[in-house]
Amino acid sequence: MVVVALVVCQLVMLIAACYGLYQAFMALSLTPWLTPVPTDNKPQHRFAILIFAKDEAQVIASLVQSLKGQAYPARLFDVFVTADNCSDATAAIAAENGAIVWERHDTERVGKGYALHWFFDRFSAEYAGQYDACVVFDADNVVETGFLAAMNRQLNQGADIALGYRMGKNPTSSWVAGVTTLFWLLQTRFSNRSRVRRGLPCTSVGGTGFMFSLDVLPDGQWNTSSTSEDIEFTLNAIADGRRITLATDAVFYDEQPLTLAQSIRQRYRWTVGAMQSAGLCLPKLWRSTKAGRLSKFDAVMFCVGIPIAAVNTIVGPVATVLTGILTGQWVVVLVMSVAIMALCYLITGVIGYLALRLERASWPGAWKAVVGFPFFMLTWVLLYVVVLFHRSTTWHQIPHVEALSLDQIVTRRAAITRFANSETSDPTRHTSQHPIMGEVLTHRSRPNTSRSVGVNPD
Repeated sequence: MVVVALVVCQLVMLIAACYGLYQAFMALSLTPWLTPVPTDNKPQHRFAILIFAKDEAQVIASLVQSLKGQAYPARLFDVFVTADNCSDATAAIAAENGAIVWERHDTERVGKGYALHWFFDRFSAEYAGQYDACVVFDADNVVETGFLAAMNRQLNQGADIALGYRMGKNPTSSWVAGVTTLFWLLQTRFSNRSRVRRGLPCTSVGGTGFMFSLDVLPDGQWNTSSTSEDIEFTLNAIADGRRITLATDAVFYDEQPLTLAQSIRQRYRWTVGAMQSAGLCLPKLWRSTKAGRLSKFDAVMFCVGIPIAAVNTIVGPVATVLTGILTGQWVVVLVMSVAIMALCYLITGVIGYLALRLERASWPGAWKAVVGFPFFMLTWVLLYVVVLFHRSTTWHQIPHVEALSLDQIVTRRAAITRFANSETSDPTRHTSQHPIMGEVLTHRSRPNTSRSVGVNPD
């Protein structure tokens, strides 16, 4: 019986290893450079910019002001703020800064997904045919001036949905903010870039800083029912054959959680929503895959990732105990287990470091993010296990306190420039003009033969 159980465990671990190899293959694109987008920005489309805010009076002004300062004709975009069950001055501040404000009061249906449903019910009735595309932001974001122009270029190139280039607004605020910033760097480098380069759609729009053509919405309505509406929206779009790409020149800054407890609550909700979305979208994805649309297979693999990782996390220790029972070599088994865990920790840290370097990112204390990244990912895998057995859909707000304007971020970048220049006298090392993670970053010069205006070549 022990032998049979061990064989089953090994089979599960083999499946997990094959899944890991698949994801490694997808990540390690030998040519991560994206095809330059033509700089011609004609025709110019009309955008509705959507912000969903719950008690965000401290940060909403910075976002609306950065949007009003876009290098794009003001007559071609409007900013809509949904003040969702707010008890502070969010609505008044947004209106003072030029946004169209709609207030929603519904204490039973709480969360961004419900707010999106409510917004589009009204929007499709009052503004039908007036806009070509929507852009979604969280209230704590700040946006570079070229964002809308970059998204307009993506629409002109046939994109149905495009992700902006997400940067941490506050990587130096805590080690958790730094490590979450690093996670988004890793997502950009090893998930989004590599998939777009292979002609595959990105598998999640990331909840904020994304654009979609209104043609994507059936009958102008938002149709999601999970707690991670962004993942469900993305997977349904993939099943429908929509083109989902990455706009590296559409830069925005996103505030990261300050404490581990906040981060765990946030990632628990994301994981619950991802599991819900997988259950809702897998049948449609699978049907499209069987019909010959092989690009959907990657989305199917995305859906099964969480359960595979969770089951493997449970099975690993069980296999260790069973091996000890069968062999009687407990010391050897335990030493080998510790060595494997240490190796996994090291490999995860190296992957984080590579993401930092390949995206040319740096900030004071970035080493803390690299060292803490394996622990951060371990807590996420443990959340996968928890979500297998317990799924609460209660929405918990994370307070946003980093009220930085775009000008203040630029000032911070100048300070980081001085920090970077003091670190080395290497003449090939200089300050990047492309802001990464809310700060000016440093990188080494290297040949570049593919740069196009507004496009990050690597």
